[in-house]
Amino acid sequence: MNQTHTCAVRKRAGYLLLEVLLALAVLSLAVVMIFQIIQTTLKVTAEIDFLQVQQRKVDSLFDLMRRNFCSMPVTALFETRTVNGSIQLIFRDAPFNFTWVRAGSSYGTVVIATRPQPDGALALSILQDTSEESGSSSAGIEERKGDWFALLTEIDYLKWRFFSAQTGTWSPVWQDTGVKPNLVEMTFKLVGREHVDTCIFRWPVAQTGP
Repeated sequence: MNQTHTCAVRKRAGYLLLEVLLALAVLSLAVVMIFQIIQTTLKVTAEIDFLQVQQRKVDSLFDLMRRNFCSMPVTALFETRTVNGSIQLIFRDAPFNFTWVRAGSSYGTVVIATRPQPDGALALSILQDTSEESGSSSAGIEERKGDWFALLTEIDYLKWRFFSAQTGTWSPVWQDTGVKPNLVEMTFKLVGREHVDTCIFRWPVAQTGP
């Protein structure tokens, strides 16, 4: 009888060990699933936050550019030039309002261009120059690295187009300083974002003269 009791105890101990192992396996599986859910949720939340921050930057840039084109003085001159395969927008006798920082009522030459970043991306940057040499020719604007101010960074690519109501056509460059484009289109894509942003800025004054 003692032998029968001993076998029953051993059998019961075996069942308890198996139950503990099964419980640990179920618990481990539940912990892994919960961890994956939390990790996925954090990843999605981080991506949403990233996209929201990027969208706010894009909206701010569009608003800044739109306000400057709409308020550009009639006496300002405009043209584009190509440097290292990139289009630069050049405004002469223009106010220094292409930043979010209040810079007073200074006037001069403003250059808007994409410049390479160390990580290979592009930065939409501006150069504001009050020197007399800058207003004489495109070549007079020096490539001074320290004077460039980035409006938007982490750009994958950026393209410009300019519309003339007189000809009814779009052009990738604008070289006639005697006439301003009626519309300016900016299209770009940010790094890590699938969406391509496009905005068209209306230039109320098409001519340089009254």
